Amino acid sequence: MLDSLTLYSASAAMMIVMALLNLLTWRANKHTPGTVLYIFYPLVLFLALMSFALHGHFDSIATIVLANSLWFSASIIHALAISQFLGYRDKEFRFFILATLFCGALLMYFTVIDSNLRNRMLASDLQHINEAFFLLYLFIRFARKPYPNGSMVYILILTIISCIYTGRVFFMEGVNNLTLLKENWFSVTLLVNSVIAPMFYTTGMALLCNERREQNLNQLTSKAQKDLEIRGLFLSTISHEIRTPLNGILGSAQLILNQSTDPRDKPYCEAIINSAESLNLLVDKVLDYASLDQHNEALYEEDVEFKTWLHNLCLLLSPLAEQKRLKFELIYNLPEQACYYCDQQKLRQIIINLVGNAIKFTDKGEVKIRVELLEERQLEHHIRISVIDSGPGIEDDEIEYLTEPYVQSSAGKEKGGTGLGLAITSRLLAKLGSQLDITSELDKGSSFSFNITLVLGELSLVEQRHQSKDYLTGLDVLLVEDLDLNQKIAIEFMADDEHKIKLARDGKSAIELMQTYHFDVVLLDMNLPDFTGQEVLKTLKGMEHKNQRTPVLAFTASLSPDEIKEYFTLGIKDIVGKPIKQQKLRQALSDSQNSQAPSAAVELSDILYDDTAAETLKSSFNEDEISSIYNEFVLSARNKLIRAQQLLNDDKEQCIKLLHRQASTALQLGFNRYGIELKKIERRLLDNKPLKESLTDALVLWQNSLEQYLKFVREQMS
Repeated sequence: MLDSLTLYSASAAMMIVMALLNLLTWRANKHTPGTVLYIFYPLVLFLALMSFALHGHFDSIATIVLANSLWFSASIIHALAISQFLGYRDKEFRFFILATLFCGALLMYFTVIDSNLRNRMLASDLQHINEAFFLLYLFIRFARKPYPNGSMVYILILTIISCIYTGRVFFMEGVNNLTLLKENWFSVTLLVNSVIAPMFYTTGMALLCNERREQNLNQLTSKAQKDLEIRGLFLSTISHEIRTPLNGILGSAQLILNQSTDPRDKPYCEAIINSAESLNLLVDKVLDYASLDQHNEALYEEDVEFKTWLHNLCLLLSPLAEQKRLKFELIYNLPEQACYYCDQQKLRQIIINLVGNAIKFTDKGEVKIRVELLEERQLEHHIRISVIDSGPGIEDDEIEYLTEPYVQSSAGKEKGGTGLGLAITSRLLAKLGSQLDITSELDKGSSFSFNITLVLGELSLVEQRHQSKDYLTGLDVLLVEDLDLNQKIAIEFMADDEHKIKLARDGKSAIELMQTYHFDVVLLDMNLPDFTGQEVLKTLKGMEHKNQRTPVLAFTASLSPDEIKEYFTLGIKDIVGKPIKQQKLRQALSDSQNSQAPSAAVELSDILYDDTAAETLKSSFNEDEISSIYNEFVLSARNKLIRAQQLLNDDKEQCIKLLHRQASTALQLGFNRYGIELKKIERRLLDNKPLKESLTDALVLWQNSLEQYLKFVREQMS
């Protein structure tokens, strides 16, 4: 075996290295219990070794007492450090301390009173076994599951130490000061306990700290995830609570604006309406942004006929550009029959956000969507999609911050907004494995682009497009409608069939557009803010315009026999009844291009609330928007009826307009019986017939309709 000098030197060096490594472990884990105390364990062991070495030169009671006291102290420090780390201070720890004191007393007895080297070594061995068994108990009982790697290291070395010292207790024969250093049992235990064990202990403590840090990180991650879920739940819940008073504010301000005859009230009401709408937009954008944190859903990929899909998307967006008199263009440089497998919903939202921004910030000129093929690979295409505008441009130092939430460019601050549109777009692109590239030049415009790799879909689907359709697509349509709800639904339905749509909100705009452009068909609301549909048609008959032979479809909920007869007398080709149904609208547009006889039938169930109405809205609105539409209508319906009652004698024309708008919205939202009743009241007023108690009856009918609707909502929630 090794000589004693080599063993003591190696042990001393190992203790110093262990102390240094424990110091580094503590510096990286300062808040972990037991790590600071663990630094002192090798230091005390080092002092004990030095004392034993001194005892070899100065064979005195003082040196041996000092050496053994330091050795026992190191044992207690070791056990205490591990107990602190594991947070354990139960009865077993107290038993360990009592056993240590007992072994210490035995050691002192056989050192001072009955000097016996073999018995003294026996007392020391019992203490080593006591320490090893106690630590084994802690690691097997409390640390093995939470800290498997560190526990494995400790259990291995503690088992070895237990076996060696137990073996020395039973098999080591009598020794004296001269033969001790030559004894194999002494050399082996010194090598294991003072050289090998410190390496295991240091490695074990580092592993324990790493595993604890990993657990803390996992807990923080789990807590962060729960916080995100709670925040998402809070936002989705509070959004309805915020929208309810907002809708009340909007409705009240609009009522005051309509009722007041004092011109000084108008700017204040408009300020209230604009502020409430801005706040509503902010709530929507914040919820959209938060939902990206809350949900980590997988991509929902499906086959998309890309050119058709883009074309339909442009049809949906073009009315927004035309209202600002901007040129809107799609530049498509991909294979004509390209079909891709992609998440079209996310891609759709990205393009809508970018084009919406471009239209918002561009006051003159053009907005273009450019799609180009960068690289054609086997079974996939690498393409670039760009949205280019001729707007005011963006400062170079602002570009890098635009995708951060709530950050706006100088132009953005002037136009208003939430500063979340590009942040949402950037996060959606990240989910698709892409990123937003922004280039801009002041006073010349900006380009927002991204590259994306799309897997090729079933190209054969493109060749079969429209072969099975029995209705027309790609018509030039003029939509004349003043209600936003009806506008959006009609545009969505017609964009599905690739119709090109121009939008007019009143009769005057409709007449101007019909003088300027030729259309395949005109979809005309019969009750507009400035003219009735009948007045628009009579005005057109007395002037030159480009749509003398263009078929006109009445877009109305006024479908009494006398009204239908009047429509056909004016030359109307067909009637599209409200609420809007996609199949009815599709058929009427197709029939308008042939000589088929018109059909004005509208299938409305005579019920208080038609729960299928919300399904129609889902193609045009998300769930939050649908909820907001219903909330606004439900909260304001009673007040609008009361307002109509007040207007009945003071301003009959305004009363008719209010009833018309309410009836159209009610029918679209599924309040069939209530909407039909309002249409009857409107018809009686137009015919100058007495109402008797009609508005009072309508109020009772609304209350019954509301109860039926709330019953349906409760059933859905349960």
